[in-house]
Amino acid sequence: MDHHARIRCLQSPRLELLTVTGIVISNGFAEAAATPPAPCDPVSEAWIYPSEAEDIDDPVSWARFAWDGFVALNWPQLDGGSPGEPDTGVTICDTPDGRPAFLQWMQKGQLLLPGGESPGTWDLPTVATPMYTPDDGGPTLPLLGAISKSGDPNLVDEFDEAFSGRPLLDQNGRYVLYQIFLNRSEFEYISQNGYYDAVNQYAAFQPGGEFRPFPKAGDPGDFDPPVDLPDWARQGAIELKASWKQLDEAEIASGRFFMQDVYFASNISAADPPCGPVTVGLVGLHVLQLTPSTGATWFWATFEQVDNVDLLPGNPNGVPSFNPGPDAECAPPYLEGYSCNAEECTPADPSGQTDCPPFAPESGELPDVCEADPTRAVNVSRIPEMVTPGHVESVNDEYRAALPAPWKHYRLLNTIQPDPSGPSCIPPQESNTVNTAYLTNTTMETYTQYYDFISLAKCDGSVPDPISMNCTDCHAVAMPLGAPTVDYNGTPYPDPSVQIFTFMLNNAKSSCPADFNHDRVVDAEDLGMLIANWGSGGSFYDLDGSGPVSGGDLGVLIGAWGACPDATPMRLPAGRKGGLVEDESDSFRRFAARVLGP
Repeated sequence: MDHHARIRCLQSPRLELLTVTGIVISNGFAEAAATPPAPCDPVSEAWIYPSEAEDIDDPVSWARFAWDGFVALNWPQLDGGSPGEPDTGVTICDTPDGRPAFLQWMQKGQLLLPGGESPGTWDLPTVATPMYTPDDGGPTLPLLGAISKSGDPNLVDEFDEAFSGRPLLDQNGRYVLYQIFLNRSEFEYISQNGYYDAVNQYAAFQPGGEFRPFPKAGDPGDFDPPVDLPDWARQGAIELKASWKQLDEAEIASGRFFMQDVYFASNISAADPPCGPVTVGLVGLHVLQLTPSTGATWFWATFEQVDNVDLLPGNPNGVPSFNPGPDAECAPPYLEGYSCNAEECTPADPSGQTDCPPFAPESGELPDVCEADPTRAVNVSRIPEMVTPGHVESVNDEYRAALPAPWKHYRLLNTIQPDPSGPSCIPPQESNTVNTAYLTNTTMETYTQYYDFISLAKCDGSVPDPISMNCTDCHAVAMPLGAPTVDYNGTPYPDPSVQIFTFMLNNAKSSCPADFNHDRVVDAEDLGMLIANWGSGGSFYDLDGSGPVSGGDLGVLIGAWGACPDATPMRLPAGRKGGLVEDESDSFRRFAARVLGP
């Protein structure tokens, strides 16, 4: 058995009935009898994140693949090891409160720096993982909400949800925050090709250029020149989005959350000290992964903490984290209001639709994140269509039974992977179908659990509900900067050869931002493009970040007149400072403005 083979799971009591010659029929799926998950057994090598499902035609196998990845992500980091290197001398069961390896992965803000700067190396990044030590000598802890305290705060990634632009506040009125990570395989690929600089992405689509594909397995041949990754880092490209809830004393004592102590950067002024220390608990984890068999769709999995929206035995407060529970005057479920764009939620006036509309903060409204306001709590429930399939619940039972607290208090909601007979397709190819039309996480797509907030074409007749929502609905438009598009039902989509399903590259900054036409020289053509967009706000032409295109942007362009600097990928020494970059919702809006119009 090679190091990518995983120890598989024994049928739980929820699996139904028939076992014949080692074959189990469960919830309509046939599967081979499996061995139980063994996260406490070092022989299983459960610290190695798998690169592919064992049986790509079996939905149960994909659910186990997701759980195997969850175990490996949360395996304790080796003290003093390379970022993300697991400690193979212990197990996740021996040290359930150890610092998970994924928290040492590179964060998006460390990869994509202003001016297209090099992010450095995996072991010596240009911008170190942000930490903070108070002036009064308090503990040194991770700093969330900023990459560097030397720059202005920018908390979009950390507090506003993608696309809706709204924060989520729990029942105590405290903000949920977010972090985005990428694995070493994806980092080495982006670093090797210089795609952290937008200039190199555009150059890949110019005559004589070539866009290199993302790594599918992390093998040496996925890179040019080859890169020999350690076994624990040998997967295709992986991105994670984690959501964190500020915990109260009862939740801390319950042992039901993976916890870490952190500081929050102030969103009011960079001069203000961070607030904290604050104990936060993991409440959601999105996984986006490229595997050898999923190039046309990528693979998706999403996990939640069990107390998010359901009242279960052992709940420390008697109410879920994100709604007031079944005995409240305004009790869940809330069947309206789960579709918000930047301006309004649907229904726009919910008073005539339901007695208890869920509250949705105004888009862009972000008061002091260090304060709590219970009157602003967001009441959340899961839409009826997002019921977790029975085969996934059975796998949940198996893994949770094998894991200690806090990990046994998490659940896989579902996965997305290719399915030739699936109910949802990915434009622009109607034959490119996946296994479900619904996959949302209540902590990350709180206001977009239905597909009514953007006007993008869906595949004709292939989706049972026109307002269905899953990860691929939005990420189908993701592509590198400068990539070609094709027309699908009057809407431009990425050419399938460059439909990469991640917005990471689209967030890259340019080392030559005044080169609007990407010909490697700032000249009269770029000046004409700037003048043509005079007065426009928040656009590609806003060089000085002041808003409307004006004299300041003209000054920046004149200062950059002439040939662009060399954009050859290069390593920079550790210790350089940078700032946060825009989040995926801003990236999407840039894409929309460019190819979809207002």
